[in-house]
Amino acid sequence: MRKRLLTILLAAIISAGATAVKAQNCGCAEGLCCSRWGYCGTGDDYCGTGCQQGPCNPPPALNNVSVADIVTPEFFNGILDVAEDSCEGKNFYTRSAFLEALGPYPQFGRIGTVDDSNREIAAFFAHVTHETGQSRLVELTCKKLQLHLKFKALNST
Repeated sequence: MRKRLLTILLAAIISAGATAVKAQNCGCAEGLCCSRWGYCGTGDDYCGTGCQQGPCNPPPALNNVSVADIVTPEFFNGILDVAEDSCEGKNFYTRSAFLEALGPYPQFGRIGTVDDSNREIAAFFAHVTHETGQSRLVELTCKKLQLHLKFKALNST
């Protein structure tokens, strides 16, 4: 009798555990979102970026701003022209490469008002020029490479 009771109890525990594990890989109850990690819940962590199913948050609407129209050749080259001609790698960065790199990021510079777009693009280039010294090619030392790889790993998660 005791052995049978333990068997039933063990079967119930395993069954309940299997249901919980299944719920953690989606199949969420109505009104819950399945996060990018496969867990059920509500709020931005579950219904935001990467939401797989449920009442996911819609992506923000894009405006009609063309980043290429704002980042004109004159604008882009004006930033590069600040660097000295003798600067190694001065021509490493190009406007066409920048615009091509935007491909996977269709929201860049296109959310909110036109002023919001202008501010985002200006802030991006202010950051880039500060960190690279007017988009100069900076020698990559071992220490900088290790830091770069850490940031790259964080960005891929």
